[in-house]
Amino acid sequence: MNYTQKKNLNSITNKANMPTVKVKYRIGLTFLLIFSLQLNAQKDRKLTFVGGARSILNNGRLIVNDSIPDTTTVKRNEGGYALIDLGVNIKPNKNTEIMGMFRIKNNFGGFWGSGVSFDVRQLWIKGIVGNVLRYQLGDLNLKQSKFTLYNHHADQIDSLPAIFNLQQNIVNYERFYMNNNTWRMQGANVDFGFTFSKFLKEINFTAFLTRLNATNFGNVSDRLMNAYSVQIVKNNHLALTGHTNTIFDVNGTTNNKNLFNNSVNSIEWKYENKLKSDNTYSFAGEFGNSHYYYSADTTAPYLSDYFIHAFAQMNLKKVNLNVTAGYLNVGADFRSIGAQSKDVNYNALPTYFNRYTNTQVIRPTTLFDVISNENIYNRTINNNLMSGSQLFNNVLPYGLATFNRVGAYLKLNYKNKKDLMANAEYYNLSEIRGQGTTALKQFAIYKMNVNVPFHKLLNLKRTLSIQAGTNLQMANRKGNEAIEDVDLKMMQTTAGLRWEFSPDFELIAGLVNQTNKGNDFSADRNGFTEVTYFQLNNYNLTQQITAVGLRYNFTPKIYLCALYQQSNYQDKKQNNANFKINQFGIIYNIIL
Repeated sequence: MNYTQKKNLNSITNKANMPTVKVKYRIGLTFLLIFSLQLNAQKDRKLTFVGGARSILNNGRLIVNDSIPDTTTVKRNEGGYALIDLGVNIKPNKNTEIMGMFRIKNNFGGFWGSGVSFDVRQLWIKGIVGNVLRYQLGDLNLKQSKFTLYNHHADQIDSLPAIFNLQQNIVNYERFYMNNNTWRMQGANVDFGFTFSKFLKEINFTAFLTRLNATNFGNVSDRLMNAYSVQIVKNNHLALTGHTNTIFDVNGTTNNKNLFNNSVNSIEWKYENKLKSDNTYSFAGEFGNSHYYYSADTTAPYLSDYFIHAFAQMNLKKVNLNVTAGYLNVGADFRSIGAQSKDVNYNALPTYFNRYTNTQVIRPTTLFDVISNENIYNRTINNNLMSGSQLFNNVLPYGLATFNRVGAYLKLNYKNKKDLMANAEYYNLSEIRGQGTTALKQFAIYKMNVNVPFHKLLNLKRTLSIQAGTNLQMANRKGNEAIEDVDLKMMQTTAGLRWEFSPDFELIAGLVNQTNKGNDFSADRNGFTEVTYFQLNNYNLTQQITAVGLRYNFTPKIYLCALYQQSNYQDKKQNNANFKINQFGIIYNIIL
């Protein structure tokens, strides 16, 4: 790695750069303003003010269809908040950069300072030592490989219509999801490298130490994550990377001698080359193992297992097609907290109409929440194995790092010069070890997403594009006894429209429909991730969320949008009462 070319602070690290402030808002009656101010000192910028502001007003209605008329639940919700994020970026010299950002937030209904909160949103310092060592202290955005430290976003909806991305962007901004599968953490990160003239091209080193959990000075010890990666680049064709990631309790921070440890070691490889026809092909993958244990608890299991992931890829440039075929084998006892933490916490309480019916039961997590509710999303990794949702992802709830899976997959990606895109995926997987029986579950995923820019294909002056997608997931098991049988299907379909029917006027619309039908068993696990019981679940429910809006674009960065959204939840098993949530919103967005 040639560090003489990396004196520019913008290249210090891409693991913890401050996110570009984007439009963030939630459907409802919404006004949003994002701004960026810059102060220049002579030729070099020494001080830069960055930040964003957002104001949200919600106007929603809950309609409950219960066997007993619901007379206790609040049926309307009007509220919101205003916030401003103000950051100061300081560059005291060409090798140092400091960022501090604070947030002022006021929930509507509070006056003259009532309900106002002040928080530090991010704080970090980064720089280069001797034009060789790059470092960063404070807030970090980190990832390693897909089996050591990685945010898989396993339950987010593929081919989400543009109108719903208006809400999803709030989640991404609030939880520091940087569109590159990182987790937000706090600690220290360093990296450096060497270049060679013979035998090897370069060797790169990366290491970080973060704090996951602080001691309570009683029975909870400090918990840290220590990780490093070594990449050896042989040439332009071959590269090998070794990863080590260890989460551990620090001895002596409490009197508790029962210390936790979860370590994952892996090796990644990639070989890439070209064919005479200018097409490229590559072979890549990763293999490794994990160890999960407590040092003193004799009742705690010692879990150790392996994983193998390998794939081949062919890029056919003349036909604009990319083909990937892969093999996946992840042991039943493979545990990696960094890669098996979920972004969605299905145990979190919904904040919008969170209880309903006369008995005031908790409203289930629905498409409405997965798309727009930032409060059910995690900012960083969880210390324990999180539970997934059979409704939203029953096959790979932890992404490729899902344990107890073996099988193959195939992906096809098409994109031409006019941005006509089509993607298809197929997974055929099985359990490695039976759960509660010797019979094994069989899994399948079928996905297809299409985006058609008619304005580019037909050389139209104004935007006209549609997008559509399907996601079918199936789980099946046939046992010796009828109670062992499993048959669960999930079908998710999406559709979106953007139509500029007049100069600067756009009609935008979107639909997401999901059905779940069949039965499956969910596992109850203890603190050691061991299965203690299996719950039989029967599903026959439909969810649907639709939205339509009219947007006027003053400039590419300034627009005004009025939209209406309706969310429906229908449970034919009557485990939960059926309900609707309707919202109307006005969005005014400015980026300077």
